[in-house]
Amino acid sequence: MLRAIIPYVIAALLGAAVGAEVLHLIGARQLAAEQAAHAKDNEQHANDMLNVSHAALEGEQRAIDAHNVAQAALAAADAAITQEKDAHETDNRSYRAALAAGTERVRVAVRNCSAAGSGNATGPARAAGVGDGSAAVADLDPAVAERVFRVAGDDQREIDKVKALQAYVCTVRPSTPDCEAKR
Repeated sequence: MLRAIIPYVIAALLGAAVGAEVLHLIGARQLAAEQAAHAKDNEQHANDMLNVSHAALEGEQRAIDAHNVAQAALAAADAAITQEKDAHETDNRSYRAALAAGTERVRVAVRNCSAAGSGNATGPARAAGVGDGSAAVADLDPAVAERVFRVAGDDQREIDKVKALQAYVCTVRPSTPDCEAKR
């Protein structure tokens, strides 16, 4: 009886071996298909990341270019403002020196005046002019004229600072109101 069962056992073992090999081949094909799909997904992901990297690099380059343009515009505005300020200060110093030396004079129109040495500061003011009702012209003392001009120069420096600040703001943020009109 054992002899009669041996062919069946061998057949069963051969069937099991063939079945195992078939299952192994099917599993290997499924694994290969899964690996191929995974490799394709990895390749797509790598391409997507490469595209993102390129886009980020282009954006960064545009930002650097915009920054460089803004820096150049700021440098140009600063140079122009500095040149204008230096020229104005040179003119201002020259004019103040000329006022102090008496080579330049500041004249003002006057309606009423009194003599400098009259000693009558509270007395009635006399009309200035040549008799036809027109105002007379008086020269300011050189020291007074120089001090007045120095105050005006201080005011001009403050105005120049505001102009420089406005130029900076318009360069850095051109969408600021009133900046489009200054271009």
